[in-house]
Amino acid sequence: MELIPTKAWLVLTVAWAATISELSTGPYTATASARFISTDLDWLRISILPRDLALLNELLRKSAHLAEYGILAVLLYNFLKPAENPFWSPKAAHWALAYSGCYSMTDEFHQYFVPGRHASLSDCLIDTTGALLGLWVLSKAIAGVRRKPADPWDNL
Repeated sequence: MELIPTKAWLVLTVAWAATISELSTGPYTATASARFISTDLDWLRISILPRDLALLNELLRKSAHLAEYGILAVLLYNFLKPAENPFWSPKAAHWALAYSGCYSMTDEFHQYFVPGRHASLSDCLIDTTGALLGLWVLSKAIAGVRRKPADPWDNL
């Protein structure tokens, strides 16, 4: 029996893809995130140079790309994985990575038409790397569950 039905994984995947698309719109520009970070730093009474703020903003934004697409790939994997296979499915992982990379390209194409945003092939590379990292973490988690040692307290 499936823990989470395939249709639920599809709904979660589509909802997350819509979230990524929303985050590619005007209100989420680099300028907006820099203003948000600056406000938070001011509130914490932390002062940094403008160039450091720009670097921090860039690092946080690229980290967000990695995380967004890592999550997307994991959701896609769980949707694509055969329900009868409780362990790792290389085929589902490959398709999840491919779909994540393709979605990244469509998202960058979308950003080309959004004022204040721009399309970037380097962001596609970062997104696809995030998808790959997400699947790698998932594969290690699944392998860890498979190798879980017996609890010594069970023998008492």
